[in-house]
Amino acid sequence: MKLEKATVVAVAASPLRSSLDPTGLALALSGAFLYSWKPIFVKLSYGYGVDAPTQLVWRMSLSLPFYAVAGWWAWRQRRIKGQPTDLSPPTVATTAAIGVVGYYLASILDLEGLGRISAQFERLILFTYPTFVALIGYWFFKERLGLAHLAALALTYAGLALIFVHDLASFGDQVVSGTLLVLGCALTYSMYLLWSKAKIARMGSGLFTAISMIASLPALIVHFSITNHITDLWVPMPVVGISLALALIGTVIPSFLFAEAVARIGPGPASVTGGSGPLFTTVLSVLILGELFTLWHACGMALVIAGILVLSNGKR
Repeated sequence: MKLEKATVVAVAASPLRSSLDPTGLALALSGAFLYSWKPIFVKLSYGYGVDAPTQLVWRMSLSLPFYAVAGWWAWRQRRIKGQPTDLSPPTVATTAAIGVVGYYLASILDLEGLGRISAQFERLILFTYPTFVALIGYWFFKERLGLAHLAALALTYAGLALIFVHDLASFGDQVVSGTLLVLGCALTYSMYLLWSKAKIARMGSGLFTAISMIASLPALIVHFSITNHITDLWVPMPVVGISLALALIGTVIPSFLFAEAVARIGPGPASVTGGSGPLFTTVLSVLILGELFTLWHACGMALVIAGILVLSNGKR
């Protein structure tokens, strides 16, 4: 118990010093850019009539070999360098549980929501997860909500409300359920970030990412077996190519980049650096998907990004 507390204290104390690490910032920025392609690939697959569970099984099945090799390599490198690696059953089980929450549950909610709202709105909703981190810290860890936190909450959700009202008038009631689903994804992802830091310190970002991602695949298979038929896995060949691109560009590579960024600079600065993600997705969705970008979207995006920046400055 004392060792666990010492680890948590050391982890909590590290972000201020490591937030100046330019490599960590570059990794977070690169991860945000690659993650921004995910809703584009998902929307393209929806165009072929492929539902969310089928997309996720294809995506994670194609990702599995890469995670297995990367996990083995990370474990081998730590052994060569003599770095301590905690692979005790409780630590591995907790890491697997984090993967189920952070990847399986979050991905299901995200993809189901993406079928109902635009790609740019989805990415903007996900960008609000630092506010969930602040709220969880207040509810469960008795952390004080200062003026910066309250201002950030007001700005971010005012921005989301602005786009929500516009899209509700344009696309109908499906925007309500889509927004709630993606907000659920943002909540589960914030829980993943809060839980992951201590485990990354015990086994390294590469091994943690591999174990947590591999653990999410059985949960996806169980979900698919309940909601779908095995014949649903027969998809058009273009969808196979899209799934491979989603597995590599939108899942495997950015997951390792972001995990290493969190290890170097902490979840707070990493999440703020990810603010470029909505901007990337907006450009891609307009150019590739033909989505509209109105003054309402511009104002809403500006409010959300301003809120996250206020939250970041308040924490610092």
